[in-house]
Amino acid sequence: MPRPAAPAASPGIHCPPSALPPPHGPTLAGLLSPTPPPPPGWATGVWPGERRLWSWGPWHPGEVRTAQCAHARLVAVGQCLADEPTMAQDLRGAAQDGRWERLTRWPGAYLLIVIQDDGHLTAYADPAGQFPLYYAQHGHSTALSTRARTAAMLSGTAAHVDTAALAAQIFCPAVPELTEGRTALAGVRRLGGGQALRIEPCGTLTHWTYDDLGPDPAAGFEESADRLRSSLTRAVTLRTGSAPRLTSDLSGGLDSTSLAFLAARTAGRPLDAFVYHHPDAPAGDLEHALAYVERTPAIRLAVTRGTEAALPYSAMHTQRPTDQPDPAAVIGARLRLRLQHIAHGGPGIHLTGEGGDALLAAPPSYLADLAASAGARRLVHDARALARMRQLSPASLVVRALRLTRTPVHKALRELATLLDHPPHHPPQWADAVAWWPAPGPETAWLTTDARRHLAERAQECAHAAGRAPAPVTPGTRAVLCELRNSAAVQAQLTATARAFGIWPQAPFLDSDVVRACTRLLLPRRTDPYTAKPLLAAALSGLVPQPVLRRRTKGDYAAENYRGARRSAADIRARLARSPLADLHIIEPSRVIASLDRAVAGLPVPFPALNRLLAADMWLTAHDSAQERR
Repeated sequence: MPRPAAPAASPGIHCPPSALPPPHGPTLAGLLSPTPPPPPGWATGVWPGERRLWSWGPWHPGEVRTAQCAHARLVAVGQCLADEPTMAQDLRGAAQDGRWERLTRWPGAYLLIVIQDDGHLTAYADPAGQFPLYYAQHGHSTALSTRARTAAMLSGTAAHVDTAALAAQIFCPAVPELTEGRTALAGVRRLGGGQALRIEPCGTLTHWTYDDLGPDPAAGFEESADRLRSSLTRAVTLRTGSAPRLTSDLSGGLDSTSLAFLAARTAGRPLDAFVYHHPDAPAGDLEHALAYVERTPAIRLAVTRGTEAALPYSAMHTQRPTDQPDPAAVIGARLRLRLQHIAHGGPGIHLTGEGGDALLAAPPSYLADLAASAGARRLVHDARALARMRQLSPASLVVRALRLTRTPVHKALRELATLLDHPPHHPPQWADAVAWWPAPGPETAWLTTDARRHLAERAQECAHAAGRAPAPVTPGTRAVLCELRNSAAVQAQLTATARAFGIWPQAPFLDSDVVRACTRLLLPRRTDPYTAKPLLAAALSGLVPQPVLRRRTKGDYAAENYRGARRSAADIRARLARSPLADLHIIEPSRVIASLDRAVAGLPVPFPALNRLLAADMWLTAHDSAQERR
């Protein structure tokens, strides 16, 4: 049931739209109040004469689409692939019967905002969460925006950082319960995947989940494979038919390579596809990509060759400011190299395989789903297979899975609090992820004592709030959804980075219909330890060459991480020594530098955590600089 949204604290003084500085990228924003102010001078109303929602900036063609009828109007931001007559007809129908959620079922992925003539505004984020909405309250007014910073400025919170949320994002990214929609900006909340928000004319906010992506126990494997085949081929075909120039990643991996072959079938001309390869630190993708394109003249493969200047951690000071911390910021030089190569042929849509791993690969915690629903024989079968691949004890995996089925979420949160208080000294292993979430790793030692204590207290608060009610999802399903949200955030940041190059990255696996087709099938039914992604293999049989569908390995970029850390070690040390994260009492820089020294020596280091930490540092540095300029 819809529930009132928690009020967002808004310290500071309300900022009139006319005082807003122009943002770095295209933005949709609005201020809902009893007397809506005029938009900033550089903005225009989404509809003529509109004072509640405004838009500005260089959007891609078709990135913002509108429709209106006698009693309502809508705007879709993102990749809405429905035709205009369908949008208009469905809006009229929804205005008559009040079934607004039917408007979220169009092909593509998009943020949908509906304004009724009686003053009600309802927003729906896409199921994956690629197109969120940020909002904050100031008295009886509510600021909305596709950018968190703009929502913060409109509500007067631009100078405030939510240190607790920032620490949780760095050190516990797999436990979104610790933030519950909060962002790195105090008072600004995020409407994420599958969530909806209604704002009444009086200012009351109501928040609920309209699409929880829950599985259907009645769904069968063959039926789900057919749905995935239909939705994925449609997602690609609609793009090949509308883009003046369409390109694709083709890493040699299952997801991007499959999309490239699908696009090549309908492109009408040879498809330009791109694979990245660093000759001094090969990831193992190039040989596969070359072998696959030999099978068809419909794909022209271009190799983007990595350089020393494009290694991870290079030229971090040149990275453009991001709206929220972007973990991919540390590989910004590599991304820019790839995007420059793609853009050499002109602007256009570029397909990526983002989202495929999240939706179609099995997280270790799926073993608990097997224990709960598929029976002991299937659990033992899969545990033996996985243990053999990873040189583990099958019995230990079975025990972990059975223990997880008896561990409620509130107990797991209390265990998390204990681990935060007493961080482990060894990196988590694959088997440790047979849990509600991966346990904290050695990076927890980077935290100050106060920051670690605050995170532990937050985990205890969440445990108390969870109570003893059964979890709404299984451990495996929860892990899939968490990975899906992370993939959506990665794709959103890539889109922002690529905008300066005239490239519009799009991820068909994150389209709403594709996401629903995958998540509708119970996780144990779409998993096989001997097949990388059995549901995708079944769905694309006959459309994609079998060697592509049979590949089980993925590219490994660890060598580039180590090489880049060694090359940029001095810059990283200097950055950490003066990090705003230390000023906020989140980290002890010397401990992070000690881990960096391990990386330079070639020893194991939690690179994902280091990347998140450096991304937060870069974001804070840009944030502080912006404050000084104001």
